[in-house]
Amino acid sequence: MKKKDSISEYVKIVNLDTPENMEYHVNIETGKDRQKFIEQIKKIIRGSKEYRDYIQFLKDHMDLNKCAFFQNINGEKTSRGKVSIELHHLDNGTELNSLLIADEVLELHYENKVGLVPLSKTMHEVVHNSNKILIPLNMVYGEYSKFLDEYDSYIPEELYDKLQRKLDMTKNLTPESFDAIRKEFTYIDVKGFDDVTKMENTNAQVG
Repeated sequence: MKKKDSISEYVKIVNLDTPENMEYHVNIETGKDRQKFIEQIKKIIRGSKEYRDYIQFLKDHMDLNKCAFFQNINGEKTSRGKVSIELHHLDNGTELNSLLIADEVLELHYENKVGLVPLSKTMHEVVHNSNKILIPLNMVYGEYSKFLDEYDSYIPEELYDKLQRKLDMTKNLTPESFDAIRKEFTYIDVKGFDDVTKMENTNAQVG
């Protein structure tokens, strides 16, 4: 009976020196570098299963599945397709190492310390690209004030000033504050031109 070969005959062992410690370095010297670093973190967070589960939980159980401005727009399918409901974040900051920051940001989301507002895709773009729309602070979901308390020593004074201005503007909102998103129909009356009327079908049948 042939004796079984030992495992050492099939496994090649390579001996290496102890590897040097690697230094993790983040370059945020310029505004472009900082923005690139932030986008990297956002990609890690939004690509994670934990974040997708969190957003789905908010839509399923916290009624954050309708646009805050247009309540009849939700994530359900319609005859014209499905409207995407996105969550607009109250912008705040933290510090370095993309994976550790991503982990901490996710934890803050689960602790309900991040301000969120459900918006349709179009309204989300309007809010980011226009200064005509103010999101009232009382429409924000999440106890972001706890975030401010916890990270107070890292938050610049300008952010508090910005929040105070938004609070003051929220208190002074009027119906006219939302004129930018109201429907407006214009009727053009041109002198010498009659109103459009339905034309009779004058096509003669060819026999």
